[in-house]
Amino acid sequence: MVINLKILFENKTKYDKATYKRFLEFHYNKYHFSYVLFTITIIFLILLCIILQISYKYYFLAIITCIAFTCFCLYRYFHPISVVTKELNGETIKKEKSITFKFYEKYFKVQDDLQLNTIKYFHLRKVFETKYFFYLYIDRTHAFIINKKDFLFGKSDDFSKFIKRKCFLKFKKVE
Repeated sequence: MVINLKILFENKTKYDKATYKRFLEFHYNKYHFSYVLFTITIIFLILLCIILQISYKYYFLAIITCIAFTCFCLYRYFHPISVVTKELNGETIKKEKSITFKFYEKYFKVQDDLQLNTIKYFHLRKVFETKYFFYLYIDRTHAFIINKKDFLFGKSDDFSKFIKRKCFLKFKKVE
């Protein structure tokens, strides 16, 4: 059995504040509506529970639900702010680290100064191509940011075709 270890594409993207802020803008524009819709739906359901508990005179349960409601609202508001602040003050952005991506036929490798991770393409949740970047989402909120101009081996146009073929149902070009 022959294993193909030939590097098809290599990219070294510098993770700085400008790059991260551009990602945040993209992510906000892409997912803000669904985030708000989910939040409003849950708030409506919790308020309905509170109203029903008060109407059936379950005051203790209504108070506990009000506390849960308050915690939910605070979490939905403050958690995203704390995540962004943590990322902006983290080592990668603060020290403007460069992340190297090496793409092979069946997987890709992500490497910084300290660690090397191997990820298979089917583990990607979504892949977006914009004018300047590729965003390879590994979950709902985290993505690898690949700058189109930072390819060391291969071209961004060829990479676009390659990643579209690998992640056909997950790939979307956004202008």
